[in-house]
Amino acid sequence: MAEFKSPPENRNQIVLFPEKLDDAISPDHPVRLLDDILRQIDWSAWEAKYVLVRGQPPIHPRVIASVILYGILKRIRTTRALEEAIEVRLDFRWLCSGQRIDHSTISKFRITHKDLIKGLFVQVALIAQQIGRLTLQTLGFDGTKIKANNRRSGSRTPKELQAAKEALTKQFEHIQAQIELADKKDLEGGGTDEGQRLNKELLDVGNRKSKIETAVLEIETLEKQGEKVPDRIPTTDPQSRINPNKEGGFAPNYTPTVTVDIDSGMIVGTDVHSSAVEEKFMIPQVDQVVAAFSMKAPPKELLADGLMCSGENLAACKERKIDFYSPTKVDVESSNPAIREDLTKPVPNEMLGSLPILRVKHAGGTTTQFHKNAFVYDAEKDIYWCPNGKSLSYQHKTSEVENNRTRIRFRYACDPSVCSQCPMKENCISGSSPRRTINHEQHEELRQEHAKKMTKAESKTKYSRRRHSVERPFAVIKQHFGARQFLTRGLKRVECEWSWLVASFNLKQLMGILQGGTGPPLGPLAS
Repeated sequence: MAEFKSPPENRNQIVLFPEKLDDAISPDHPVRLLDDILRQIDWSAWEAKYVLVRGQPPIHPRVIASVILYGILKRIRTTRALEEAIEVRLDFRWLCSGQRIDHSTISKFRITHKDLIKGLFVQVALIAQQIGRLTLQTLGFDGTKIKANNRRSGSRTPKELQAAKEALTKQFEHIQAQIELADKKDLEGGGTDEGQRLNKELLDVGNRKSKIETAVLEIETLEKQGEKVPDRIPTTDPQSRINPNKEGGFAPNYTPTVTVDIDSGMIVGTDVHSSAVEEKFMIPQVDQVVAAFSMKAPPKELLADGLMCSGENLAACKERKIDFYSPTKVDVESSNPAIREDLTKPVPNEMLGSLPILRVKHAGGTTTQFHKNAFVYDAEKDIYWCPNGKSLSYQHKTSEVENNRTRIRFRYACDPSVCSQCPMKENCISGSSPRRTINHEQHEELRQEHAKKMTKAESKTKYSRRRHSVERPFAVIKQHFGARQFLTRGLKRVECEWSWLVASFNLKQLMGILQGGTGPPLGPLAS
């Protein structure tokens, strides 16, 4: 019978000539490249946060940041798992130069210095700019949803929160009164264990009361800011919002947004929002990129999905001389039979079935009617022409505030007597309305102009670059890094956590560029 081989070396054997820690990591190991990149970063702003005249010398911020960033690349995100990795993994121990870092130190470091963390991914991107890969000529913007650290069912309506606050306040005050009575009995010599039980109960009620009060405060803050109050507020993380998940269903989420340099694929701007209305964050984020990279002018081109194609964004891009590419629902295709040479004549009967249709929901169910795109605006006469060749004239203007933005609508309507005799009435008017009305928003001309531009083959080719460059960061962060749910709670901490994820993505992107041999060797960053 064959004998088993003994271990090559006894673990208790004293080694006369110990190996160097540096020899434990191969020369081409990715951790070495990551360390080289992070040594090019200017850490002086981080160092200035430390008080170096008291206590033991602190661990350099580059070392702790390296552990967090490398951990994300290796799908190790929790602080206790990072502490364990430093103890048992040679690549982490090499990165720390043999220093031990406990999870509490990592945890505190990770959630502080928000602005410095946010600037970290910018500095990594600047390295890509130095080697000629970051051009900032064409940018792409997009947003996504990531689950908050709040269970799916842990939410209440504003009324339920207010009622719970009142009930818990009364319960808290009642327990306090009972504790006072128990304390008096103790002083009189007839004390029992009742005081300890009541103190535990008071602590529990106090914690629940504090959580509810935080949620109520979030509602009050939204009301003061003029924002719409959600139907339900998560109780564990009130700053998150219940939205549809990418994987299906509804749950508390945050909305991270990114701006990507299309040529390099690196993230150059980012933020996290409670609101799911992504389009209102596009232009402010582009302005942030211009400031962060000291650009002399806004980018030449900007790519975004159809949700971002709002009138406000079109106007802002035109003002900044940005060539904006985004799909639009405005129909200017020649295949639309509403677009005809003589607008005073009806659309031929055989082509009515090809007109754009809109489904309208009401109390009685769902009906269909001609979409707004079935009506053609005549700018010279300031009227709309309907599919039957009749005009809709200007009636009045309305103004409303939605998500802190003023929307101005110009109303156009047909004469009721004309609509009542129209053979297309059943396909045009829904409900009990006597006539058809059309809304013409303040940026309608820009929408039409943009829609015509997007029909060109050149525009479609440029927009096609967005898919792989702009959507890739979210795919990598969620799938490769495993970040499908935030570990922290509250908008400020979530913003910090997201900035670490973004910095890790840029590191991964830059490492790929350098490993592919497409850039020169690393050198010191220019000041």
